[in-house]
Amino acid sequence: MGPEDYKYININGISIAYSDHGEGRTILFVHGFATFSYTWHKLCKYIPDEFRIVSLDLKGHGYSEKRCDNNLAPVDQAVILAEFIRKMNLRDFILIGHSIGGAIGLISMFNEDIRTRVHKLVVLDSTGVELKLPVFIADLTSASPGSYLVKYANEDLMAWLVLQQAFYDETQIDEELVTQYGDVLRQEFAKECIVASARQIADSRIRSFHEKLRDIDVPVLIVWGEQDAIADLDGAKHIQSFLKRSTLSIIPECGHSPQEEKPYETALEIAGFIGFHVRELEPEAVEAESGEGDDSETVIAPDSPEQEKLISKTGAKISRSVSNIKHASSHYIRKLKMSRLVDRVTLGTIIIFIFIKILQFLKTIGFKAEENGWRKATGIFLKREHSKFMLASFRLHYLSDERDVDFDEAKQLLIERLADFLRQNPACHWTLDWSRKLLLKRKKIFFTDVVEVEYDHDGVLLKMVPYLDHSRESFYGLNDTIIQDAVNQMVITYNENRHLEDHRRPWIIEKRLRRWCRKYKLSYSGRQELRWLIDRIMNSTIIQFEILTDNQDKLTRSRLATPKLNKRKHPGTGLMNIVCRFTHDYKESDLWFQHHHVPVDGMPMQEMLEKLKAEWGQVAPIQYPALTGGNSMPEIFYFGDRVFRARMYVNFDKLIKVRRLVNEKYYAEMGGPATIASLIIWGLAYSKFFADKKCLFPVDTASIDEFPTDRNISLLTIRPGRFFNRTNRLEGFLKFQREFNQRLLATQMGKSESHEMLELYAIAHPVFYYIAKHFMPKALSEIMGSVGVTIIKNAEMFVSPLTEIQLNGFMAIGNLRMPTEDGKTAGAVSICGSKQQIKEYIKAVNSLAENCDIFVGVSLV
Repeated sequence: MGPEDYKYININGISIAYSDHGEGRTILFVHGFATFSYTWHKLCKYIPDEFRIVSLDLKGHGYSEKRCDNNLAPVDQAVILAEFIRKMNLRDFILIGHSIGGAIGLISMFNEDIRTRVHKLVVLDSTGVELKLPVFIADLTSASPGSYLVKYANEDLMAWLVLQQAFYDETQIDEELVTQYGDVLRQEFAKECIVASARQIADSRIRSFHEKLRDIDVPVLIVWGEQDAIADLDGAKHIQSFLKRSTLSIIPECGHSPQEEKPYETALEIAGFIGFHVRELEPEAVEAESGEGDDSETVIAPDSPEQEKLISKTGAKISRSVSNIKHASSHYIRKLKMSRLVDRVTLGTIIIFIFIKILQFLKTIGFKAEENGWRKATGIFLKREHSKFMLASFRLHYLSDERDVDFDEAKQLLIERLADFLRQNPACHWTLDWSRKLLLKRKKIFFTDVVEVEYDHDGVLLKMVPYLDHSRESFYGLNDTIIQDAVNQMVITYNENRHLEDHRRPWIIEKRLRRWCRKYKLSYSGRQELRWLIDRIMNSTIIQFEILTDNQDKLTRSRLATPKLNKRKHPGTGLMNIVCRFTHDYKESDLWFQHHHVPVDGMPMQEMLEKLKAEWGQVAPIQYPALTGGNSMPEIFYFGDRVFRARMYVNFDKLIKVRRLVNEKYYAEMGGPATIASLIIWGLAYSKFFADKKCLFPVDTASIDEFPTDRNISLLTIRPGRFFNRTNRLEGFLKFQREFNQRLLATQMGKSESHEMLELYAIAHPVFYYIAKHFMPKALSEIMGSVGVTIIKNAEMFVSPLTEIQLNGFMAIGNLRMPTEDGKTAGAVSICGSKQQIKEYIKAVNSLAENCDIFVGVSLV
């Protein structure tokens, strides 16, 4: 087929090539990515004369106009398809789409006018129904328009390499097929349009697409090659689950293009669905279709003399750059390369690498760690008070009825209900083991004890009231006087040691209380029970109570003020220190949960709070202060140990618009979606303070396991400044985002360099961590990053932790679209670091919120 075999029609200013043969009920064919109408050539031979066969070449493909703009995405092609149907006045027709053409056909069906015109729909091996990109398309997206791949690659070889991805049986790729596709690629701007289409092929709004499929009420036949290496069978079953009137037919020993590889079998499936008899071909034609009976016909096989002949036509060096496509990894995870951990080599990083190599050797000969790398790292670098994180849930309806209660009743009711809730959540059943000075470990507990505490303004512990787990046995050998003596001794011991360093205080308190138990005049069994009582109180959940002001003008700021727990610390070794704030009428409660990072991480704790809100109910959504008022001024306070904490409120509407825009236009080129985290990390780097910094981003690894037994975190590190492009900011951002997405996926899958390093370090003795921290802090920051950014997208309030590795501070962000009192939205940004670092964070975050479109290099107009 050549340009002379087509008719042409103008669709929205674009010249679209199409063919139109026969009479009767119309079958409209839509081809897939990097192909054109010729793809239907073999299949159409089996369709009887009672049908009118119409096929079009999509914009930028085949012999249609090659306009390489930003309107080549499936949704843009669907607009052209819909207009083509209207201009051709097609009604009561059958629509058949292959690969991305199937997705384009489905998208066109979202238009009610088109949906009423289509009698039946057939989709063959449809791509575009999943978020992941086929490997060869992902590789094409990384090609620049001026590269050798695009300008000088041998077209026949490039065509064969693409066909090789689509066919299960490569011997079915004949010379005519390669020549037809090669001729198309020889047109001016054809290869550029293929690359541009690859960059726009995926849609970040895939979930919305899936939901709209439910509205398609015409009969749909889904045909799939069983050995499809581009869009596997899971995609077929997934799309079928959304189409209420669909049938799935699977063709065995067939790849991604059944209409070309198995045309007869495909015709049979379509015939049964539409209702016609497959045309019987003459024996000669059948032999020709199967590649038999004509000795002169050449079949191009990989690495054959024919391929080498093609390579020699345009120069081996240039054409071999194209052949790298076929050698692209069959996995989305690239090979581990530990040198990616370091952008700048120093003596310290060389020493660390040597140490990593030793650990790799130890791993190969059978050495194993007691626990995973992240848990061990937290036990070394997140032991201090400022390393704890905090999550809040506001305006909870803790009362089971509408009765009036006083302060004491309110406390009693909330503690009992909260204890019952915590008892049912295994993620909360942890405490801390301080028995080792170098390594803080977690351990399971089997009681849910809650202790109410009260402090004075200076942090002196005034009282403790234990609410022991009522579902467990009581202390039969201890009377109320002995229990109260133990509680009083805990208060005394804590106050005597409250000024000790965070990593020493719990261990000293526990040691001295055990000594007190041994001296208490009781029988042996009684002292054992007394020691058990002390352990349970030490391991309990601590709760403190406050009453919010009844001044409405000050209420919002007072209820959102971060509890200053640097003075009101957990007196023991338990996981949680909770602050409950009641409204003045005791009808609502705000709960601030401070968690120790060694036993648990942010995401499972946020999920626990969401469950709590669902069970208790919320009086009304919390509103952040209006950004133009005094209540929204940044909050900064000294946390002790030369660390400050701060919080600011920011309108992120522009950032969200930029994210939506780049995902719509550059999803494929980025190798996945732009995320809020990556945009923030990129925007921070435009500030002078952060320009040269390496950033750490924690990654929840539960995304690869639907039922994780133990939630954990891995780490992604990246230096965005490496990707800056002064002449083209957008190109720089796209490269950065692509690298970020590759590292993110590898980290989620547990196959990244940073994840491997954590697992290797878990083998080592903790002393090596301390050596690196004290003698090579810059080298450690080069590998682990010196700036931290963490996000929990559903958190109403997320107070940032601070590790002992990130020397330039840490930032935490929750929900970016929280309502404000003036009817707008904002996100709360929490920062932990030195006072000067906090000022730099505030300045940088405000700048990225206002100028993120400029930093990325896109226009929102």
